[in-house]
Amino acid sequence: MKLTRYPETYNPILEYWDAIQSGRETVSLKVQKTYRHVVEQLENTDSEFYYSPRRANHVLEFFENYCHHSKGKAGGQLVRLELWEKALLATVFGFIDIEGNRQYREAILIVGKKNGKSELAAAVALLLLCGDGEQRAEIYGCAADRNQAKIVFDVAVDMVRFCPALEKRVKITESQKIIEYLPTKSKYQVLSADVANKHGFNTHGVIFDELHTQPNRKLYDVMTQGSGDARMQPLYFLITTAGNNTESICYEVHQKALDILQNDRAKLDDL
Repeated sequence: MKLTRYPETYNPILEYWDAIQSGRETVSLKVQKTYRHVVEQLENTDSEFYYSPRRANHVLEFFENYCHHSKGKAGGQLVRLELWEKALLATVFGFIDIEGNRQYREAILIVGKKNGKSELAAAVALLLLCGDGEQRAEIYGCAADRNQAKIVFDVAVDMVRFCPALEKRVKITESQKIIEYLPTKSKYQVLSADVANKHGFNTHGVIFDELHTQPNRKLYDVMTQGSGDARMQPLYFLITTAGNNTESICYEVHQKALDILQNDRAKLDDL
């Protein structure tokens, strides 16, 4: 099988931005603002972070060479990322500092149903587990309850079983909802609902599904505040459909993201 390879000249962020500006891609105003912000970062030579095509391409290639669709007519076929997915992944994983550590530690994706968010999240979990170069990485799947959290886990299990290169390097313990990557002694584990009362995680990655259904902020705080302090580049990947509770942690994170965009825009306008 010929592996997918992207040249270092390829930049899906600029390709997506061009498609947005030209009208070939119809997106919300918030998405427009997000990618205007990202493109400005690409052009910012004063930042301690820079865009690495090699790091971004590594992620795209992992997805398209090792991750398979798990359901439906495309079940068993290799993932072929849509442009918006490439731009998202390139943004989250492509900006690094001179030590090679990622700029972004938290990403929130709010998307409608039937847009493949579970498969995208499962592939992110497998990348952090198997393809991020982290020894003894700990990746956790969280949601309002364990059954919701295991949806992404089950997709990840299917992806592993469709890929011989991953399957021979991975141990799956379905009874405990754990996937172990043997070469680095790393694990991806679904957490139970009572984890909000526990501490002591050494987190490299968190996949937080349906953030808008969280009854309070306790679980979010346990998994994101201090749990990744011993890691150089932990990633908290939050996925959710839209909610309507303006008192929820999901709304708070959403507003925080909007504030970042607005504040950075104001700083640029003042230059």
